[in-house]
Amino acid sequence: MKNFSKLLYLVPFGILAACGLGNDSAGNTTEIENAIAIRVFNEGTPAAKVRYQVLPSWYVADTAETSAVKYTYEGETDTNGWVHIDRHENGSYIINFTKGDSSIVLQYTLNNLNHEYTLDSASLEAVGAVKGLVDLPDSANYAWVAIQGTNEIIKTDSLGQFVIRKAPCGNLTVSAWDAQDLSAIGQVSTTVTTNDTIDLGLIENPNKVVPENAIRFMPSELISNWMRPLSFPTVLVLRLTEDNFDFKKAAKDGSDIRLYDGSGNLLPFEIDGWDTTINSATLNIRVESAADTVRPWMLMWGDKKAEKLKDVNVWKGLSDSLVNALNSVTILNFESGTKYNALPAPLNNKFDWYVQPHDSATVKNDLAKTPTNGIEKADSSIFGKNVLHVQYQANKLGRYVVIGTRIADHQHDLSKLDSVEVWIKGDGDFEIVLETIVESDTNYKTSYKGSVNKEWTRVVVTPKDFTNADGKSYHGWDVTRNKITRFTIFVYNGSDVWIDNVKMYGINLDDLL
Repeated sequence: MKNFSKLLYLVPFGILAACGLGNDSAGNTTEIENAIAIRVFNEGTPAAKVRYQVLPSWYVADTAETSAVKYTYEGETDTNGWVHIDRHENGSYIINFTKGDSSIVLQYTLNNLNHEYTLDSASLEAVGAVKGLVDLPDSANYAWVAIQGTNEIIKTDSLGQFVIRKAPCGNLTVSAWDAQDLSAIGQVSTTVTTNDTIDLGLIENPNKVVPENAIRFMPSELISNWMRPLSFPTVLVLRLTEDNFDFKKAAKDGSDIRLYDGSGNLLPFEIDGWDTTINSATLNIRVESAADTVRPWMLMWGDKKAEKLKDVNVWKGLSDSLVNALNSVTILNFESGTKYNALPAPLNNKFDWYVQPHDSATVKNDLAKTPTNGIEKADSSIFGKNVLHVQYQANKLGRYVVIGTRIADHQHDLSKLDSVEVWIKGDGDFEIVLETIVESDTNYKTSYKGSVNKEWTRVVVTPKDFTNADGKSYHGWDVTRNKITRFTIFVYNGSDVWIDNVKMYGINLDDLL
């Protein structure tokens, strides 16, 4: 372990700041001897008898140490919360103040140009926690993890997971090393705040060999907050684009793709769309348990001798509610009674829906200004409590009313869209349009036309139902599918239309983020 400490001594480290700092200074002085002076407060009051321990900033605790740690300096603050250390040695140091469940760290550097360090208002804070995952060497059963400059050291579990439950508040450097040969694995700098848990993610092992046609990633990258808490088994979605995947080196249909978990086991998946014309593909990956998501996965391709994998039903045994959540997004339902569409968090309360008359068309109840005036009580229990009712006049050629909403901040590839569902009744005609509106650029759109019935009708539109490109206003599904930012319904040749429960199937919220 001491050899590892010597190794760290050669590595340059950044300056660490502390949380809860006040005025500080470090500079030239006519004094030859070094000195520091730090005053510690606890909830605004000078903190007496707070234990302090000083160690070099490169120091890591020795796993084999049997005797007490030999601190460079140690003691307690005085009755006014001050600690003074005169004749201080040159170097970069960590000072750790601890009292009960409160602890902070500060770093300072003294040398021939900077002989003094003064801080008059360090604030003692409740400890936080740090967790993460060490990228274990293939032959290792665990690794050691330490907070540099302190005596804090723990052992990971067999998967490389660790939690430091009482981490001092401040800027820390967390280091990991191989338990067998004590070689460094990696280190991460972070800021710990009071009563908070910091997730460092993966501390990567630079010695891991990744083949040329492969990418290594943490499965947690595929888990968005809206999906939590996870229920197992589940399906995670990996989206491949030209930014993270080389389509030119893979089979044209993706048949040479292989995905392995952290233990080298083949993970079952299905290819849900593979299109080299726009360099886009989607993999639906079956995950049986939380343990399968702990260690990094590896995606490999390019083996020309690879045989096509057998088809697998990744959705088998999953609950209907989970399958629905992972394969659909509600766009409009008017249940909130507000101006916002129905997209869930984190897109909730972000995009307005609107009613816009065009080319001398008119709407009643001032809907162009206040579209929520059109929300009324539903006439059937299957629609929840609210529906949208738009009364309009657009009977002449070229006149129409648009009911729509933005669904994404930027263009998205919705190639794996299965269908769009709209419940509608009234009179006249309608167009369901998916489009992108970008200033100073082409307005890409694809549409489906139909007539409105007097009774509630469930209209389901699949990609093949959208009209073909006309060379003028409509570009068709194949051109528009990876540029979509808006959903709209055009209505005309009538006077009344009711709309509710607009959903998209085959995609989920991540396709719009």
